[in-house]
Amino acid sequence: MKKLEQKEARELFEEVLGKRISDASWYRLKPVFGDDFPLTKQNVTWLAEVKKQLPKCDLRLIPIVNSVKVANQLIAGKESEISGKELLELFEQHQITIHPNTLTKWFKPLNGFRKTRVYELKELYSVILAAHTYKLRKEVEKTSELFIKAS
Repeated sequence: MKKLEQKEARELFEEVLGKRISDASWYRLKPVFGDDFPLTKQNVTWLAEVKKQLPKCDLRLIPIVNSVKVANQLIAGKESEISGKELLELFEQHQITIHPNTLTKWFKPLNGFRKTRVYELKELYSVILAAHTYKLRKEVEKTSELFIKAS
């Protein structure tokens, strides 16, 4: 696949994101694109979509990008619909424990969470993505606490 020029890549990123990003933000984002993640149209579009789903996410963190890939694989590997109960079981399989209030907050755009309700996986993408990054943030917090205590 053809590599994009920096200016072209930034314009595409901003177009997909739906808003302009600062020079500093783009400067910090450029190192994400390397040999294993080249500056192609597909990768720039994908990263902008992630930023749209998780606006406060630091895309420079490799585990965040990996969480997004896991979420994409989960959605691709399942049927088109899943019940709330099955979703919770799926989170349990991936060792993701979510506080009920957090779950309520994530499902607010979907008119709330119900175990018996059947959801389309497309509409659950942001919830699955949020769950994986939530787990990642909790792991980072635990590691930081251990590091501080050891110091």
